[in-house]
Amino acid sequence: MKAVKYLLMGAFIFGLSAPVMAQDYISAIDNVSKALKSDPTGVGSAKQVVKDYLKQFKKNPKALVALGNSYLAVKNYEQANAIADMALKKNKNLGDAYILKGDAEALKDDGGNAAMWYQQAMQLDPKNPMGYTRYANVYRKRSPSESERVLNELRANVPEYPIDAEMGHNYYESGNDAKAFEAFSRAKINSISESYIAEYVLSAFSTGKYDKGLEIAKTAISRFPKNKAFLRLAMFNAVEANSPDAVSFAEQLINSGDVEKRSNDFTYYARALMNAGKLTEAIEQFSKAFSMDNTQVANLQSISEAYTALGDMDKAEEYSIKYLENNPNAKPSEYSKLAGVYIEKTKEAMELAKAAKEAKKTAEAGQYDTDAATNWQKALSIYDKLVAKHPHTADYAAYQKGHQAFVLGMDDEAITFLQPLVSNIRAKSELTDDDKYYLSNSCFDLGYIYWSSKNDLDAAKPFFQDVYNYSTVETHKNIAKKALGLDEEQ
Repeated sequence: MKAVKYLLMGAFIFGLSAPVMAQDYISAIDNVSKALKSDPTGVGSAKQVVKDYLKQFKKNPKALVALGNSYLAVKNYEQANAIADMALKKNKNLGDAYILKGDAEALKDDGGNAAMWYQQAMQLDPKNPMGYTRYANVYRKRSPSESERVLNELRANVPEYPIDAEMGHNYYESGNDAKAFEAFSRAKINSISESYIAEYVLSAFSTGKYDKGLEIAKTAISRFPKNKAFLRLAMFNAVEANSPDAVSFAEQLINSGDVEKRSNDFTYYARALMNAGKLTEAIEQFSKAFSMDNTQVANLQSISEAYTALGDMDKAEEYSIKYLENNPNAKPSEYSKLAGVYIEKTKEAMELAKAAKEAKKTAEAGQYDTDAATNWQKALSIYDKLVAKHPHTADYAAYQKGHQAFVLGMDDEAITFLQPLVSNIRAKSELTDDDKYYLSNSCFDLGYIYWSSKNDLDAAKPFFQDVYNYSTVETHKNIAKKALGLDEEQ
């Protein structure tokens, strides 16, 4: 509900504006709160309990505010306001009573009236930090500058209050994680509350400060050892920072019996294992993550990558295909990964065919040649699917087809794909940075083929001229200079 934006994150309704209670009414108000849960009106089964409480504490304004908060907890806003007014008759400068009235308005989604009462609390009880923080919460999205102004006013009036942590919370709640991190960083970490230190870790994580996020999470684990959420936050940051501690935090979380495990927990555990080189174990955890939530299809791609690292290209192919089949929003780079699997299989088959021919095993060599051709066609097919899905990648796909053919030593095949690409780019009146990239790299491959493989320097020179003109790769430019005779002139 909208009211949440006006109140502190994670606060319980009861006690929203309650001051520290004196011992004489703590147990009594607890009984009243229990009674009001069954009878929010206070005129039925709770009537006598409320009456006895008022009889005993009607002269204590703080006790009255506590009663008002009990009514607030059961959403009896009218009675909460009435009790707040009773407290103000006893002490017109009691900030907690004004805060109670503001909280009632906030829970009714009336931010304007809520801010008015919080402002009254600030003016009449300037040493009470809750008036400032509630007011700042109302304005954190509506007017961040006003919210910041009030928190700076709190800093001046109540210097001992941990204002930087409050500012961090305020920025975090408004979605400004960068400023939240800056503010939290100014606070003394051991004075930051449990919920706020979680926001501190999350703001570090969301702004890419993973090493710092891990450091904060470790402190939080030490301070709040029962809160297993900090193990999860430590794991997240450790994995992203590629820290050697990642597996340890992941295993502590996964092995905790009192933590509900999520699919994402096993994904991060798998990533930690993969970063540590434990590929088989990583595959097991990625599989578990996907079995828990089959909408998280990225786990399939990660399994494929793990199998690729293990050299099991058949399994890598299987899971890469599953990933693309289950992900209608697959990115171009993810199509390229599957094409890369087929290219690796093509290379492997070509090497086996070469070895079989050298051993004069003609039948085996023929089968490997067939396997290489089949996988090469599969790679080309993936690039075609990429272009069909993302037409803007046509030049990228053409270059990859030609370049990969060049790398595999299929020179004529490379020319088939690269020559038309070069002609198309040369025909443009103006070249973008992407155009220059594809032109210079395609021309390098073509120039190298004609000069080295076909021993035709004259045919190679026009390509090397484009390499010289547009390449940003120093080694390519040096080879182009040599082919063009420019190094001799110098």
